[in-house]
Amino acid sequence: MILEQNNFFNQAGSSGDLARMFRTMYTEEFMAKLAIEAMKHWHALEKDAGVSLRWMGGLLNFGDKDMGGDTPEGSLLGPKENLDKFGMSYKELTAAQIEEQYPFKNLDPKWIGLFAPDNGVINVQLLLRTLYSLAKDYGAQAKQHTQVKQLRPLDSDKSIWEVHAMVHDKEVKYLTKKVIITSGAYVNHVLKPSFSIGLRLDIWEMVATYFNTNPGPNGTIFPSMWFQFGPSVNDRSQLFYGFPALPWGPPNVVRIAVDAATRTIDDPSQRQANVFDPRDIQDTQDFVRDHVVGVDATVPASTVSCLQTNVFDNMFVLDFLPEKYLRGGAEKSIAIFTAGWAMKFVPTLGKALAEMALTGKSGYKLDEFSITRTAPKGKEIIIEDPVSINASAKKETTLSLSRSDCTQSEGSSCRSS
Repeated sequence: MILEQNNFFNQAGSSGDLARMFRTMYTEEFMAKLAIEAMKHWHALEKDAGVSLRWMGGLLNFGDKDMGGDTPEGSLLGPKENLDKFGMSYKELTAAQIEEQYPFKNLDPKWIGLFAPDNGVINVQLLLRTLYSLAKDYGAQAKQHTQVKQLRPLDSDKSIWEVHAMVHDKEVKYLTKKVIITSGAYVNHVLKPSFSIGLRLDIWEMVATYFNTNPGPNGTIFPSMWFQFGPSVNDRSQLFYGFPALPWGPPNVVRIAVDAATRTIDDPSQRQANVFDPRDIQDTQDFVRDHVVGVDATVPASTVSCLQTNVFDNMFVLDFLPEKYLRGGAEKSIAIFTAGWAMKFVPTLGKALAEMALTGKSGYKLDEFSITRTAPKGKEIIIEDPVSINASAKKETTLSLSRSDCTQSEGSSCRSS
């Protein structure tokens, strides 16, 4: 049974908009191996659904070859070793070749590019609806407008969980032996009332902008999605990414955005749902004006936002809730997935969570994703004092949109608290 507190296919979390990247270029070897495994799972999912869910046009990474690996995308040249190790195709480009093949201009002549064909654009809305349809075809029940309020072991049988929820104004209760929590940025809304713990989250209010392209004659075409590794200027990120005009999107409109966030929060309740940070939009407009040919930076065609959930190292949390927090409930009965940049791994993560729930283990549940993995002091993932979480959230809501202590978060985030 699937429980969703909002409408299905909503924009309240991290799964909205039209596109996400599927990529195999990773600096970390374990992530590169996982991406290659994910390719097989994507093929199996698409075969099962009878529809292509990705547009495999490749990925161009380009920029300063000396940038470090503390960005959300790792480093520019870091993936080369893994691409070679796993026999993946790629080619290197000079700045001049990039400007010849893509509508960029005024790139630093010392910059280089790395293009890999085994990457592509995920059709997010088709993916969500395909997973929903397949789940129901295989017998799952799916209930929307059902907000989980608390998980509690049954008094008479601790191997069974009571799932207390609200459907609009009506209280409901479900019984189950296994629970998988995949509520993303909202994970603490379940953990705190159920187990008196929370996860230390750094949630980015990411802003994405769409711009009109020249429809021709001599029109503007991006051959693939792309990512720029540029050093920050005046403490403003120069990590930009873009998607070409999509077959399932509006014509002559491309998404270009900064891969960073000026506004970061601790809890979705602090989200400014009716305003976007103007600095992130302005940074992107400046980049388009100065470095992109045939794209109109005057006014974005549209702007969207989403919540991007992080822990201290920008990796996933994929693990069981430790037994000591279960209040007598059965060991390995609560599985959790949250955080990280995960859309590209959806079929693999689904397989991992199913294996964890059914067998108590999965080869994809890596130590690097452990909920108790080693973290710098003060950045441990589990917070055992929920009062401090609430206090932090209340403090955050008093901050203005213009923050003096943190200009922008990228890779290793900065925080106000």
